[in-house]
Amino acid sequence: MRFLSLKVLAILVSGSSLFVSAADADTDTDATDDAADTSITIDSRSLDDIYAAAQLEKGTLRVAWGGDVASSATFISSAFTTKFPNITLDLKVDVSKYHDSFIDRTYQSTNGTDSGVDVAVLQTLHDFTRWKRENRLLRYKAAAFGDIYPQFVDADGAYTGVYMFSFGNVVYEPLKINASDVPTTYPAFLTSDWLNKITLTYPNDDDAILYLFSLIITKYGWGFMSDLLKVQPLWIRGTASPSLVMAENTTDNTRIVSFASSSAFAKGVAVKDIEDVHMMWPQTASIFSTTTMPESAKLFMNYLLSDDWQKIMTASGIATRKTYDKLGVFNLTNVDPTGYGRFMADRASVERWRFQFESILGTSQGLDPIDLQF
Repeated sequence: MRFLSLKVLAILVSGSSLFVSAADADTDTDATDDAADTSITIDSRSLDDIYAAAQLEKGTLRVAWGGDVASSATFISSAFTTKFPNITLDLKVDVSKYHDSFIDRTYQSTNGTDSGVDVAVLQTLHDFTRWKRENRLLRYKAAAFGDIYPQFVDADGAYTGVYMFSFGNVVYEPLKINASDVPTTYPAFLTSDWLNKITLTYPNDDDAILYLFSLIITKYGWGFMSDLLKVQPLWIRGTASPSLVMAENTTDNTRIVSFASSSAFAKGVAVKDIEDVHMMWPQTASIFSTTTMPESAKLFMNYLLSDDWQKIMTASGIATRKTYDKLGVFNLTNVDPTGYGRFMADRASVERWRFQFESILGTSQGLDPIDLQF
């Protein structure tokens, strides 16, 4: 295993731009450093104006929504179609690494005439720089573009960070454990007190969790993994799955804590901030240049960045839009919100990390998280 170099470690704690192209990953050259296309101006139209234009289009707006809980489609789909009832929306949830495969396969199968979707909202940040390089993205700046931190957007508007997401904070079952007993550092989980109580997402099955574990191992070394295995965590597919396991709350369920899970879709769990390294990233959206529904796609992008949706998605106090970033995403401790983008850009390094964990844990076992039932 090659540990992260001092050069890369310096990048991980810097405030430099999120997106680095694969070609530039080894030289640390920012893919957005090139002069921006000044012909791409910010769309000054209101949502109502864009909606009026979108209603002239005939067809269905197809959206690839990255996630691993099927029900996560319900809220955004309902909110959008309630506000814009004359737009037919087909929003599909799947893990981002499967969405991007479908998009590429469709593009290749149709000789570049269709991408399978009109809009993608994904965590696979490296895809966006590649798609831009291949001229597959519509360059578009939504009305709120100027309010988004420049580190979270492409200067030409090819892709835009729409909300922040993070892993590393501790999710726990408050009926079975007091908040005061929940650890705030990762080594604190390595004692016998936590035997058979931890549930974690396979790091070799999800790149965001992989990045989190790479940060932990870089800080604490591979001995951390050896000691973690001694407390026998349950490894499971899907970033929401550990929280959903806890939420079952059966009397014989000893799995009451996780530091590698989302709590967004689990009822009855609580979250305690970690005081250790963790990760976050801007979930990023783009419109494909193959779309036959450009105005509908622009409407969707603007809605994601609208005040209505941002108020919902920024309850944690962090945001890609400056207006809603109450905590100051670049002022948080133990986290670099741009580090994941650079991690994802270096695919060779990602694969080395992945196979290190796969050699320890084996291949990820279980159903596709989209198919899991709790």
